[in-house]
Amino acid sequence: MQAPDVVGTQSKGANGKAFRPAAAGFRMRSDLSPFIVLGILLTATGCQFSASATGQVNTAGDADGSADASLSAAQEQEPAPTPPAPERAIVLKEGKLDYQGVINFEYDKAALRSDDDTSRTLGEFENFLKQHADVSIEIEGHTDSRGSDDYNRDLSDRRAASVRAWLIERGIAEDRVTAVGKGEDEPQVPEPAECDDKKPKDTSPCEATWAKNRRVVFEVTRGAETIPEPAPPPAPPPPEPEPPVAISEPAPACPWLWGGHGNLLGPNSWLVVAGAVQPGICWLEPSLGLGLGFGGVTADEPPPGSEGKGRHWVLNVPLRARIWFMDVHAPIADVGVGLSRYWISADLEDSLGASGEYSRDSTVVYGHLGAGYGYRPNGAQAGFRLGIVVGALLHFNDLEESSTSSDAGFAPAELAELQRQLNHDSDGLNNVEPYGEISFGWLF
Repeated sequence: MQAPDVVGTQSKGANGKAFRPAAAGFRMRSDLSPFIVLGILLTATGCQFSASATGQVNTAGDADGSADASLSAAQEQEPAPTPPAPERAIVLKEGKLDYQGVINFEYDKAALRSDDDTSRTLGEFENFLKQHADVSIEIEGHTDSRGSDDYNRDLSDRRAASVRAWLIERGIAEDRVTAVGKGEDEPQVPEPAECDDKKPKDTSPCEATWAKNRRVVFEVTRGAETIPEPAPPPAPPPPEPEPPVAISEPAPACPWLWGGHGNLLGPNSWLVVAGAVQPGICWLEPSLGLGLGFGGVTADEPPPGSEGKGRHWVLNVPLRARIWFMDVHAPIADVGVGLSRYWISADLEDSLGASGEYSRDSTVVYGHLGAGYGYRPNGAQAGFRLGIVVGALLHFNDLEESSTSSDAGFAPAELAELQRQLNHDSDGLNNVEPYGEISFGWLF
């Protein structure tokens, strides 16, 4: 009979002689008595298949001791496995899964970090969902108030989707996990007024509050009845009464604000002063103002020897609306209507030295439309405003008729020609006029 081959290494028996415990086959000697053969078979069938047992199947008779010694040495050289960290409890509390770990994301991104705390926390949720097969959840992403509402909602939505994708990749069914981004709409704790939706120079009073509001919430949407909710701890003894402490309420996201603008240039004006308001709407800023403009009028080709030159003054009353498309650095639109009162006059002189006067006072209605860049460092909260706008202005009605007066000896033909040319020049005020404006303001 031939024994099976066993892969091993060369070793020595107890008598110090080299042998191969099971590397070479052997053949039973023909002169063994049937009783010895029977004894060997009975002994072999009573051994387990291990290094020691196979070591006993040899012709030297001393392999068992050395094989046991080799196995013990190998076991002593292998380091003991590190016990896994105990899993922390995930409990149902008010319809949500309360947990103790942390879930970290890359800064200002939706990618999950690969640190130990994040991996461990997500692993605990993986195990929990696999142990509670009837439970479905919705993953909510929340941010603090820094940045615009739309940006925060998009970032929180992508972060919640990253957690959902992580769980699905590890075998959780897609229909058991949904994800939604809440942005900054549902803060866990109110943020102080100096922190809410702002970028203060000193962030130390804000960090703790911001950290609490940046979070991932797991809300149970199905199967809550299959999760035993822990009994609440016994109520502590009532504390001694303390004097009431006034709690400041967080500032509304879009408060009513009042203030003013000072504008250089602008529609039909060199200088405009206006009162402005934010009527509880973050993107809207109406204003009502008073503007002053001026310019020259002249007869371009007067009759030989004659002259007609003067000026126009205009007082504007503009009703405007500035529209903000973002919170801090923003494209803005400027739209409005207004009244303009013109005083147009010129001094006339004919070729013989006679003098006269030209007058054309008018009231017109105009509209304007512009676009540009706006900056408000505190967003829709109280503070500084800057606007840089370019646009166009259009009068909706013509200037009134002009009139002249002159010395008795003023040549009639020259007077009529000077009036015609001054009318033509002042009619240009009715053309579509481009304008550029820089505006400074403050709302309280």
